[in-house]
Amino acid sequence: MMAAKILAVDDEPDFEALLKQRFRRQIRSGDYAFRFARQGEEALTVLAEDPDIELLLLDINMPVMDGLTLLSVLQQRQMAVRAIIVSAYGDMANIRTAMNRGAFDFVTKPVDLNDLEITVRKTLDDVARVRDLDRRRAAAERARSNLARYFSPNLVSLLAEQDRPLGPVRRETVAVLFADIVGFTQMSECMEPDDVVGLLRQFHEYMAAEIFACGGTIDKYIGDAILAVFGLPTSGPDDASNALCCASRMLTALERWNAERSARGEQALAIGIGLNYGPAVLGDVGSDQGLSFTVIGDTVNTAHRLQVLTRTLQTQLVVGHALIAKLDGGGTQEAATLIGQLRDQGEQTLRGRSTPVRVWTKVE
Repeated sequence: MMAAKILAVDDEPDFEALLKQRFRRQIRSGDYAFRFARQGEEALTVLAEDPDIELLLLDINMPVMDGLTLLSVLQQRQMAVRAIIVSAYGDMANIRTAMNRGAFDFVTKPVDLNDLEITVRKTLDDVARVRDLDRRRAAAERARSNLARYFSPNLVSLLAEQDRPLGPVRRETVAVLFADIVGFTQMSECMEPDDVVGLLRQFHEYMAAEIFACGGTIDKYIGDAILAVFGLPTSGPDDASNALCCASRMLTALERWNAERSARGEQALAIGIGLNYGPAVLGDVGSDQGLSFTVIGDTVNTAHRLQVLTRTLQTQLVVGHALIAKLDGGGTQEAATLIGQLRDQGEQTLRGRSTPVRVWTKVE
């Protein structure tokens, strides 16, 4: 454990000798490390040299810059250092002024060394407690930031604040979106591994931003493919609308990205998106050693097949009729406008499925 760093600011030379004698055991054991200054300006120089100082033992009456002025400067600069006033000026006016300027405690001179030692220990304990809270808060923010890379903001709050935010395995009616890069396998054969990873990260970043903006959740990344779900943690009336709007925004985001790529002399990319709507099973799969929350069922499988169908139909977007039927006479104005841009392609046979599915495609 690192020594607690303490800066004693007092123009009386005897005070330094007094502290070294009283705390000699803590100094020898490496628990405390003392530095000394004779007045406020000198103390500011020491604090600038050593920002890890945790505690000030501060006199009030000193030349050049007194203790109360130093407290005011520390407060203005928002310096996170605790201060104990050690002064003969123990009247209520000085105590109140010191406390209002951020002093943690007050010890009067002549110093009761037992009281000073207890006060120092109590103050350092409080510093340690606050720093531990700061570390936990930072860890929680990191965890939240990591979650935010994969989940929508509303789901991040649930995951961060509840022990079992998603509950037991259950059935929900959801909208499912599958998207991937057309020709990625052939493209990656001619690329360095680092470039492949960089391309995927950019693709995921652009697409995830639109998914989250539309209230979706990324279930998983599968190479260059993305599986997103609209209706987590619980389904809602706008899930189908949100999914359709998200697909449109993803295609718009791709246009912007391709413009940037073209300006750099890079190849334009194409993506295929499959959308479906219907019942699915939501829950944790895996073992106690590793769990993953996922969505499974025919609705998901069909969304994947619809995404594959974009190659055959030579379109960027294939939408299952179940999602269109959900929006018939309902949904948002944006979704209604987008439906007007789709073409009914009738029933299509999907690989691995015994019955055909009626589909709609984006008018190119």
